Amino acid sequence: MSTELYNKIYDFLMTAEDKKINAISIIYLGMQEDRWITQSELKSIVERAVDSASNVFMNGSERQLRIFRILPQFNNAFEGVNNLYDMGAIKTDKEAPLGSDQIENNTNKLKNKLRKESTPLYQHLYSGVNEISVQELTWKDPLANQIIRDNSNLVQGLPGNLKKAFMKPVRLMKPASISRVEDMCNRFVSNFLSENLSSLPYELSHTNEWKESEDKLEEITLKILKTLKSVWRNPAFCSEFVATMNEGTYVNNIIVPLINACLSNNHFGESAFITTFERQSIASADRRGDRRVGRRPDIMFISKEDDKYYELMYAECSRIICTKQKEEDDDIKLWRECNDGLYWAQKSCRLKKEQFGIIGIQVAGYELEVHRYYKLHETEIPIRYSNDPSILADFIYTLLLFRNTLIVNMSLLRCAHDRRSNRNLDSSTVTSPPPNS
Repeated sequence: MSTELYNKIYDFLMTAEDKKINAISIIYLGMQEDRWITQSELKSIVERAVDSASNVFMNGSERQLRIFRILPQFNNAFEGVNNLYDMGAIKTDKEAPLGSDQIENNTNKLKNKLRKESTPLYQHLYSGVNEISVQELTWKDPLANQIIRDNSNLVQGLPGNLKKAFMKPVRLMKPASISRVEDMCNRFVSNFLSENLSSLPYELSHTNEWKESEDKLEEITLKILKTLKSVWRNPAFCSEFVATMNEGTYVNNIIVPLINACLSNNHFGESAFITTFERQSIASADRRGDRRVGRRPDIMFISKEDDKYYELMYAECSRIICTKQKEEDDDIKLWRECNDGLYWAQKSCRLKKEQFGIIGIQVAGYELEVHRYYKLHETEIPIRYSNDPSILADFIYTLLLFRNTLIVNMSLLRCAHDRRSNRNLDSSTVTSPPPNS
C-alpha cells in the first residue's frame, strides 16, 4: 500500500493544477486509498513524495512553493479532513477497524462456541485458537471476526482426518466433472466458428449431485459458450488493450454477461435479479446500524421472499491487471459481505446449518474463485481464444457449480421456517463442519 500510495501522491504533485496542490488535497487523496491510515504513516509517505517532487521544479516557482507548504500545514489539515469523515460530510463505505477489545471479545466468543462441542475436530480447533495471541490479530484477520477459513494456519495444521472433516462441506457441494460437458468444450474449441421458467424445486440440499438434468446443463453450457465466443471475437479484449482496461469494462463486458448466461432460464422466478451498479447492501447497512452506509459490492444476486430482499451472492472484481493489494482488499471485503448476508438471512429464517450459505465470487485478474468462506473452486477466466479445451471445461464447471449451489440455497431459503425471535441469533457466524463429520 505505501508504495502505491506514494506513487499516487507523487503523480498528483507532478500533474495536478497548481491551485489543487495543498495539504487538504493530499490528505484526502491518502484517505481515499486507506480511510484508516494513521497520521504518522501518511505523513511519512507525504514527506517522501514532497521531497522527490519539489526537486523537479524550478526554485521559487509557484508549484514548488505550494509543495513546500504541504508539510507545515499537514497536521491541521489531517485533523480537518478526518473530522469531515467523522461528521459524514465525506461519505465512505470503509468501516473502522476493530479495536483490541472487540477482537478479544470476538475471539472469546469463538472459543466458547468451539468448546461446547466434544468432537476431536472442535477440540483441535479450540486448542489452536486458544494458543493464538490476541495481540497479534488485526481487524483483517478472519479469526478476529469469529471466522475460521480453510487457508488459515489453524486449519492447514490439522491432522489429515480432521482436515478432511473440516472440508466435508466442499466435497458435498462439488459433484464430479461431467464428461458430456467436457466433450462439448472439446468440440467448441476444435470447431471455433463464426422460454419458459420452471419452478424452483423444494426441499433440495447439498448432496454432491447436480440438481438439473444433463440436457439442462448442456443448454446452459451452450449459452455460456455463445457469450464467450462474442468475448473472444471482441478486439477490445486483445493483449494490446488489456493493461489499460478499467474494472468497469471488465465487469460489464465479460463478468456480468457470463454470470447472466450461467443463470439464464433458471428456476428463480421473476423476484430474483442481479445488480451491477454497486448498489448498497441492505444486509451490510442493517449490520452496521445507526443509518450508516452499507458496503457496495460490485455485483449482487438478490431474491425477494415474503416481501423481504435477500442477498444470496456477492462479487468483487478487479481490473484484468490486478495488484496484490487489490486482491487482498477484495478478499477481506468479500467474506465480510458474505457474513453480513448470512446474518441478515438468519434474522428472518431458521436455515439449515452447513447447508445454506451466501456465495462469494472474487475475480482477481484472470482468476475466478467461488467461495463460501472455504474456497469451493478456482479457475482461469478464458477471455481470449485458447486451443486448450481443459481450461474452458474447468471454467464452465465453475459457473455450473455456482448455479447448482445457488439453486440449492434458494430452495433452502424458500423452505425455511420463519424465525420468531432473534434472541439466540449469533452476532457473527463460524464456518466449520457439523460434529461427527
